[in-house]
Amino acid sequence: MNLEKLSIALLAVGLLLTVQLTVYAQASDEKLLWPLGIKDNPVQHTTAEEMENFDVHPYSLSKKNRVFRKVSVPTYVLHLPSPEKATGVAVVICPGGGFVDNWFDREGTDLALWLKEQGVASLVLKYRLNAKNSSGNSVVPNDVYFTAIFDDAKQAIRTLRKDASKLNINPNKIGISGFSAGGFMAVELAVADEIKESPDTVSWKPNFAGLFYAAFFKNYTVRKESCPPVFIINAADDKLTTAPKCIDFYTSLLKAGVPAEMHIYNKGSHGFSMDFSKGESLKYWSESFLAWLKDIGMINSR
Repeated sequence: MNLEKLSIALLAVGLLLTVQLTVYAQASDEKLLWPLGIKDNPVQHTTAEEMENFDVHPYSLSKKNRVFRKVSVPTYVLHLPSPEKATGVAVVICPGGGFVDNWFDREGTDLALWLKEQGVASLVLKYRLNAKNSSGNSVVPNDVYFTAIFDDAKQAIRTLRKDASKLNINPNKIGISGFSAGGFMAVELAVADEIKESPDTVSWKPNFAGLFYAAFFKNYTVRKESCPPVFIINAADDKLTTAPKCIDFYTSLLKAGVPAEMHIYNKGSHGFSMDFSKGESLKYWSESFLAWLKDIGMINSR
């Protein structure tokens, strides 16, 4: 091969690599959840969105720990596995933060990066956030605010489902998961009945749900016809979103005949996420979640 042909070949390889790197870079870009905007958005803050960096825990895969506040315009970041690893399964991850913070990396990106290596796609959701006034009350009334964030979670699932073929995922293998406050969002979508406006409307109903020290604010009536399989974890020493609430919900799932699995770990307290320094047995929760996805037929055992 002469020098001219070699140069052309190297240029072609370089262009190909550039295109591939661009595709993967775009896959991790922050995107608008509602590209056409939100009509009469009830969650509007008088000051700009805020972001604060916190210390990174030793097991963090992202090596980041950003916390967002005063989010009026929800966004998301996709984490897609390579084609050779892809299982076709995808999950929306709703980080926690008491509805006024969004612990985007600690309770979002870190899990997404781990799942990506297991062949599971993720959408990490930066949903709209409330705020507190000088009296400590919510700026947006809770009933109005919760409706807004449930809409955000539904839109996240629709986003994955309508773009399923492009994203190399199975539209019938899309779940929702959440940590703490985000777990509350996941519970609501799991148990709620879906009323479609028309047969052509893209479904927001998840095919499975992962509840990670989820907040339970009420007792739920669970119907097998509406609720998908559910995976639950918590720590026995969690004083904020307590284990007995998880046990009550798990019991209601069993009574309704919904496939469910629950792990209550001895140590971990609230917010252990993927920080495996918080306890020995909880180190295996993500592996258990993956194994459970195989047990319920979401991931085909190889």
